[in-house]
Amino acid sequence: MHCGKTMAKVIIVGAGASGIACATRLIAKGFDVTILEAENRIGGRIHSVHFGGTNVDLGAQWIHGEKGNVVYEMVENLNLTDYPKSSTYSNMSFFTSTGTMLDKKLTNQLYEIVENILEESDLTSEHEGSLREYFDSKYTEQVNAKLGNENKELLNAVEFIRNWFSKFYLCMDPAEDLAQVSVNSLVKYRECKGNHLVHWKTNGFASFLNVLLENNPKSFLTEHVLLNKEVIKIVWDQTGDSKDRGKVKLFCADSSRFTADHVILTVSIGVLKETYQTLFKPSLPLCKINFLETIPIGTCQKIIIKFPNKWWPDEVKDFSFVWTDEDKKTLPKEFPFGPIRNERSWLEDIFGFYTVDSDPNILLGWLVGSLVKEVELLSDELLMNASLFLLRKFAGEIYKISEPSEIIRSKWGTNPHFLGTYSYVGVEMEAREATREDLAKPLVVDGKEVVLFAGEATHSCYFSTVHGAVESGWREADRLIERSYKSRRHKVVIVGAGIAGLAAATKLLENKIDDFLLLEAQEEAGGRIKTVQIGNKPIDLGAQWMHGKSNPLYDLAKEKQLISDEMSEEGLGLYVRSNGKILDKFMVDKVAFKVGQILEDCSKLVSENSGCTALGTILEQHFFRYLEEHVPDESEAEVMKELYDWHVRFQVIDNSCKDLSKLSAKRWADYVCLDDEAHANMKHGYQSLVQLLLDGLPDNQVKFNTEVTKISFSPQSEIKLDLLAGGSIVCEHLILTPSLGVLKEFQGLSNVLPESLMVNIANMGFASICKVYLFYDRKWWGDSQGFQLLWSSDHNATWQRHITGFDEVFNHENTLMTWVGGDSVREVERLPAEEVGKQCTELLRTFLPNYSVPEPMEVIRTQWLSNPFIKGSYSHITPECDDCNAGINALKQPVLVDGVPRILLAGEAIHSSHYSTTHGAYESGLDQAQVLCDFLLENKPAI
Repeated sequence: MHCGKTMAKVIIVGAGASGIACATRLIAKGFDVTILEAENRIGGRIHSVHFGGTNVDLGAQWIHGEKGNVVYEMVENLNLTDYPKSSTYSNMSFFTSTGTMLDKKLTNQLYEIVENILEESDLTSEHEGSLREYFDSKYTEQVNAKLGNENKELLNAVEFIRNWFSKFYLCMDPAEDLAQVSVNSLVKYRECKGNHLVHWKTNGFASFLNVLLENNPKSFLTEHVLLNKEVIKIVWDQTGDSKDRGKVKLFCADSSRFTADHVILTVSIGVLKETYQTLFKPSLPLCKINFLETIPIGTCQKIIIKFPNKWWPDEVKDFSFVWTDEDKKTLPKEFPFGPIRNERSWLEDIFGFYTVDSDPNILLGWLVGSLVKEVELLSDELLMNASLFLLRKFAGEIYKISEPSEIIRSKWGTNPHFLGTYSYVGVEMEAREATREDLAKPLVVDGKEVVLFAGEATHSCYFSTVHGAVESGWREADRLIERSYKSRRHKVVIVGAGIAGLAAATKLLENKIDDFLLLEAQEEAGGRIKTVQIGNKPIDLGAQWMHGKSNPLYDLAKEKQLISDEMSEEGLGLYVRSNGKILDKFMVDKVAFKVGQILEDCSKLVSENSGCTALGTILEQHFFRYLEEHVPDESEAEVMKELYDWHVRFQVIDNSCKDLSKLSAKRWADYVCLDDEAHANMKHGYQSLVQLLLDGLPDNQVKFNTEVTKISFSPQSEIKLDLLAGGSIVCEHLILTPSLGVLKEFQGLSNVLPESLMVNIANMGFASICKVYLFYDRKWWGDSQGFQLLWSSDHNATWQRHITGFDEVFNHENTLMTWVGGDSVREVERLPAEEVGKQCTELLRTFLPNYSVPEPMEVIRTQWLSNPFIKGSYSHITPECDDCNAGINALKQPVLVDGVPRILLAGEAIHSSHYSTTHGAYESGLDQAQVLCDFLLENKPAI
C-alpha cells in the first residue's frame, strides 16, 4: 500500500486490458492511480466465464500472433498457453442448406484463393473503395485464372464461398456488410508473425489479467479500482476557477465526484461515439469529433453451446454454412422466430459453428451483420433452438445431432458500457481523413496533458486486439511518466523517505523553504519502519520501540497520544540450558551485573589492554579474568560461560554487528539514553509516526518508486540525480538519508563526496539482524514471559546458534518473537518463512522437553539485509572510528563547494549519541536540514 502522496493523481476510466496495463505501469512508477469501472467486474472486453465445466471467453479469446505481440511475449514462458490442436479456421468443412457437403478439395482451393487475396503483396499502398469491391474483383479474377468459369458445380461453389467469406470476415472487422469496410483495413492492420490462434490452457483470457496484475487481483481491486462507477461528465478545462486550473473533474451516475491531475480514458470507442456530445465540458476539438463521428465499431456475437456428448467425429473441426438462394427465401417461414429484415432472416448471418480446444463437447457459433443487437435481446431458449435448427438443417443428414444441454452468448452490442465489440477501418472514416492518431492526442491545458485516450481504437496498427489495447495503455502511461521525469529543478532534494528524510522535509517547511522534492525508492515511506496488521493489531517488522524520553520524536509521539502506557523489556522469561535445565534468577542476575559492569567501564579499560579498542576482546578478557579469580567451581563457571555467551549474542543483535570485535570500546559510551524507559511501545505501530509526518507534507512533493541511480555535479556545481525510471532532477542542495548500507555500495558516490567522507562511510559499521514472529492459537508458555536459550560450549548448531531467545510481543498475547544476528542473518532470510518456523519449533522442543510446543499458525520473518534499498538494520561504531574526528562526527560535516553546503548526510548513522535509533534518525534529519536552512536564510536574495 502506498502511504502518502505520489507523483500525480491519475484517474483511469475503464478497467479493461488497456486501463489495467496503464494503471500497473503508472503505479510501478509511484503515481496515485484510481480506476473507475462502470461494470461490476474488471477486464472490459476480456470476459472469461465458467461454463459447462470449463472456462470460455465471451470476449477476447486468442492471442493473435507471437513475434512483436506484447501479450504473447509476457506469457510465453509461463506455461499458460497452447497452440490449437488443428487449424479450425482453415481446411474447413462447408455444409449446404440442402444438407450436403461441398467437395473439400474444391473448397480448399477456393479458400486458398481467399487467403491469397488477403495477403497479396500489392497491398503495400493504400487503395480507394470498400473491401467488398476489392475482394469481389480480385476473387473473380483469380478464380477464373486458376480454375476457369465453365463448370456449373465450380460456379456454385465459387458463389457459396464468396457469400460465406463476406460474413466470415465480419467477425474480424465487425461491420454490417463488407461494403462498409475500407480495403485499407488490409493495409493499416498489422499482423504479428506466428500462430494467430494461440489459446489459453485453462482459465481463458482472464489468465492474462492475472499476469498484468502479478497474480494479485484482489489487492489491486481493493487499492485501485472502484466498480459500478459510470462516468457521465468530464470537466477538463477549469477556465473559470484558477484554483482548479489544470485539474480534471469527473462526475458519475451515482452522484459521486472525483478530481485528478490527469484522466486517461480507455472506454470502448462505442461509448465515446454515443456520449461525446454530453460527456466532455468543454466540447472536444473538431479533429476528435470528426474521428468519433466516422470511426466505426460493430458487433459480432458468440454463441457457445454445450452438448452432453460429442456427436461429430474427431476429424471434423467446423460446420461452415452456405445457403442456396431457394433456402434463403423459404427460411423466414421455416423458422419464423427472431428478427427478419427485408424478408431476410437473421439466421443467414450465423456463418458456422466451430470446435474449441478447451472442451470437446462445445461448439462456438458466430453471428454477424446488421441484426446482431436485436438477436442479443432474444431469449437463450430461442437462440438454443435456432442453433439446433441450423445444425440439423445443414448437417442433420450426415450426423445424429443431440439436443444441446447449455448455452451462453455474448451481448456486447446492447451493453451500454461497450456498445460493440471492436473498431475497424471504415469507408467513411477514410473519406473524411479521420485517423486514430486524432483521438490518441491528449487534451492539453497550459501545456499539461489533462485528458489522455487509450484503448484498441487508438492504436494505429493493432486496433481490435488485446495487444493493441495493452500497448495503447502503456503508451499513455509512458507519456505521463516521461512528462514527470523530464529534467526538473528544485532548490533542495531529499533522497530517502525514512524518518530522517521526513524530518528534514518537515524542517524545511518550518523555515518556509518549500521548493524541495523528497524521493523514495520504495513504494511507501518509512525506510526501516514497517508496520503490518495481524489480527487487526500492529506488528513492527523494523523499528519497534522508542528508546528513551529525552528526544523530540518522543515528545511528538506523546503529544499525538501515540505512546502506549505499557512498556516492554528484553531478556525476560526463563533462562534454559540446552539440557532443559532452568537457571535460577540469582545466577542470571549475577552474570548480567558483571557483564554490565565491564561494558560500563570498557572505555576506561582500553588503556589497560595495550591500546586494543575492540569491545569483544576487552569484554572477553575481563569476564574470563573474573571467572578465573572469583569462580573456582568448574560447574558454576561453565554455567556462567553459557550466560556470558548469551550476552555476547545479545550485544551482537543489539548493536547490529557481525561480532563484538567490530565494536569500538573506546566509543562505547558515545551512545546515550538518559532514562530507564528504553522500550516504549507505540499504540498503533511505528508507521503511525511516519504517517503523521507524511500528512504534514504538501501534495506531489513525495515521489515513491523513484530510485536514484547516479549522482553527479554539473559544471555550475549543481547536483544532477539520474533516475532509474528515466530522466533526471537537478538541485542546488542534496540531503542524502539512505541507510549506511546503501551508501557503502552506491556506485559512483565517490564522484561527489570527498575521500575523507568515503573513508568514514567505509569504516563505520553496518550489519543486519532478523526478527522472526511466531503466531500461535494459544499462549502455550503460560506465565513464563518467554525463554532465553543457553548453549553448551560444544553445541554447534546452524543459524539457530545465533538466537538469544523467544520474547513475548506487546499487544499480541499468543505470539513469540526471536532475534537472529551475526553471519546467520543472510541464511535465515534465504529460507522460506515456513521452514524458519519449523526449525524454531524444533529448537524450542529441544530446549523445553516439559512443554508441549505446537507448530505456529503463521510465521513472519524480516528481510532487511536482502532489501536492496536498505541492506541491513542499523549502524555501529567500529574501532576504525576511534578518532574523535572520525566516524559519525566526520559524516555530519556538509560537503562544501565554494563555501556552499551542497550535500549533507542524515540518518541514524549521522547522530553521534543516538545512532542506531529512530529518534536519532529523526534528530539527524532535523539538525542537518537546519544547517541548510540557516545557510539559505542567511544568503536569501534581497527583495
